[in-house]
Amino acid sequence: MKKIIISVVVILTIFAIGCSNDAEQAKPITSWKNEDNEVSKQEFAELTKNNNALEYKDGEFVIHDKKAVIKSRADDATTYFVQNAYIPIKVAQAIVKKEDWTKDELLTKYAGAAQNITEKGKTVEAFFITGPRGYGELRVTFDGDKVKSMTNTFQE
Repeated sequence: MKKIIISVVVILTIFAIGCSNDAEQAKPITSWKNEDNEVSKQEFAELTKNNNALEYKDGEFVIHDKKAVIKSRADDATTYFVQNAYIPIKVAQAIVKKEDWTKDELLTKYAGAAQNITEKGKTVEAFFITGPRGYGELRVTFDGDKVKSMTNTFQE
C-alpha cells in the first residue's frame, strides 16, 4: 500500500512540474492595449491593424495574413515586413529593461508587433515601431539564441 501511495505522489508531482513548465513558457500577446497617452483609440486601432499577422511558433515564422506580411528573400536572408504593426511604448520599455532575453522567448511573445524581422543564418533582427506618433524604434538582434544587441530611440 505504501508503494502505491508513493507512486501516486510521484506521478502527481511529475504532472504538476510538467504543467508549471508549460505555464512559464512564453505565449504570444494577442491583445494589444493602448498605453500611449498621445495616441487616440482610433490611431491605435490603425497602427496595430496588422499586429499578429506574423507569429513565431516552434522556431518558425508563421504568416497569418498574407495581405499584411511581405516576405522577401535576398541571397541567404529572409525578411518579413508588416505595415501597420506597432508595439506600445510601455511594452517596448519593458523589453529594454530585461537583459536576459532568449530569441524564442522574445519572438514568441512579441513577433506579432514587429514591423520588420530579418533572418540571415543564425542571426535574427527584429525591428519595432513604438512611441506616441510612432517615432520610437526598438531593434533587437540575436546571434543564435542570445541577444547580440538591443538599441532604441525612445526614453526608457
